[in-house]
Amino acid sequence: MSLGNEQDTYFAKQVVEGDKKAFSYFVKNYQQMAFAIAFKILRDEDLAKDAVQNAFVNAFRRIKSYKGDAKFSTWLYRITINDALKLAKKERKYTSFLNMDIPENTEAVFNEAVTKIAVNESKRKVNDVLKRMKPKEALVLQLFYLKEMSISEIEEVTRLKKSNIKVLLHRARKSFMYYFNKK
Repeated sequence: MSLGNEQDTYFAKQVVEGDKKAFSYFVKNYQQMAFAIAFKILRDEDLAKDAVQNAFVNAFRRIKSYKGDAKFSTWLYRITINDALKLAKKERKYTSFLNMDIPENTEAVFNEAVTKIAVNESKRKVNDVLKRMKPKEALVLQLFYLKEMSISEIEEVTRLKKSNIKVLLHRARKSFMYYFNKK
């Protein structure tokens, strides 16, 4: 168990035992990443703030269910993702696309496209493309490529099955290329 996980467990016990102020430890340490995750899904700062606030409220209410066997961050980010996706669905902030012509070698094209663009331009373009994608696809693509999480880690955070993650990654690559090449 890592030091961070030991601290997480300690502060979780403090909250469960009635020290409500101890929960500020979690807000201080995990608020920024929770916001980044929510923002990537919702693409709206105010909605992301709402989702993060809901996630922390839900985490506080369910802190007794945190056992300390996984990282607190993983547990919290799973709650954040669920709350953000619920809010996205409620707000209908995403669009879908159907029946597109997608090249067979999308993964190779994806990798080539990202490496050809200058660093600053690629960040802007990638973020612009991610904003146009379905939230779950953008999230899985971002966790896998930008956060360099393994399929197993993504499974733990999102609670999706490995097969679903692989399908989402495949679709996300196609979606990414579609929007990347769209003028």
